[in-house]
Amino acid sequence: MSVPRQKCVLLIVDGLGDLPSTQLGGRTPLEAAETPNLNQLAAAGSYGLLDPVVPGEIPNTHSGSGMLFGVFPDDIDRMTRGPVEASGAGRELRRDDIALRANFATVEEQGDGLLVIDRRAGRIDSGTGELAATLAEVDLGDGVSGFLQSTDQHRCVLVLAGPGLDAAVSDTDPGDSGLPAMVQLCRPLQPGAEKTAGKINRFVEEAHRRLALHPVNAKRKKQGLLPANAVITRGAGAVFNLDNVLRKRGVSTAVVAGCNTVIGLARILGFEAVTDSRFTADPGTDLNAKIKAVLDALKNNDMVFLHVKAPDLFSHDRDPAAKRDFLERLDEALVILKHAGVMVALAADHTTDSNSGAHTADPVPALLFDPWRNGHEEHTSINFGEKACRNGNMPRQSSHEFLLRLIDKMGF
Repeated sequence: MSVPRQKCVLLIVDGLGDLPSTQLGGRTPLEAAETPNLNQLAAAGSYGLLDPVVPGEIPNTHSGSGMLFGVFPDDIDRMTRGPVEASGAGRELRRDDIALRANFATVEEQGDGLLVIDRRAGRIDSGTGELAATLAEVDLGDGVSGFLQSTDQHRCVLVLAGPGLDAAVSDTDPGDSGLPAMVQLCRPLQPGAEKTAGKINRFVEEAHRRLALHPVNAKRKKQGLLPANAVITRGAGAVFNLDNVLRKRGVSTAVVAGCNTVIGLARILGFEAVTDSRFTADPGTDLNAKIKAVLDALKNNDMVFLHVKAPDLFSHDRDPAAKRDFLERLDEALVILKHAGVMVALAADHTTDSNSGAHTADPVPALLFDPWRNGHEEHTSINFGEKACRNGNMPRQSSHEFLLRLIDKMGF
């Protein structure tokens, strides 16, 4: 007997998982938040923990989201961040191009190098287009040019174009742990990548030279803000194509998001990418407008993903109370979905620890609510969060297994 087909909304809350915080009385932000709608959906449905990739592996946004988007586990390592960011920015890569995820950062000159004070230049949210225009096309010699394009907040994408390039190079971004830290020298990771590493180092030097005296930064200094006087890079990669289980199962899919990474991944995977100037990758995103867009997208799609970035930002900024408060706002906005007559699922791309500000390998909370099977009974209330999910009614599984379970329930 065939299962009647249903539509589904899968909410990806970026960095939802967290660890207990002394600021919140030993609770995580999700446990401390008042989330009556999530509590009801979980209690009426299934809830438990997911390993975003595999147990013990620390995911990032594109790998954790990629698994929920149906990328096959064996293909996750083929995904590199640079091409995903380029796709989100609308940059079509040629076969020989190399793309890198980049940040505007705040640095100080120290000896022969640059000391990173803030990897995100104080989460700069204005003037980045003007800064990027200064580096829109940089001649790096030997027929190689570097093209910088800003995306959202401090984030940007760098594309290198020219002959003889190879993506097997290291990051110049030193990462969050142990800051302040020196901008790293880009190095070849295999023979043949020496030229690319050299061009990236040259671009980083030229970016600092041009940005140090930029009017945007002069204004920021007068306002007591951190200057965005450097560009740091990571995740170099060449164009790639991936299959995914949603496309193979014939599930028409849309993604509603304001995060450039997620939009880029959706486009690479062949999903409909729904974005709007009101959809941002920060706490100011218009949640109600996003949910209206989800309902509109459901008219022509079987599955619609709704991505929300802000919780991850609060964790990186080590602000668990603000993360708690945002989760309460999100829960209020979800009341419409609760009564939309479609399956509602929730998961996360990774855990981000509000104590350290870093991603961890901890599993993430998840739930699955089916209105046709779970919507007409009384259920015991739970406080949806990490602790409850450790003892939930859904076995611990990978995000890929969770998605397969969801597709089966949808009738595909």
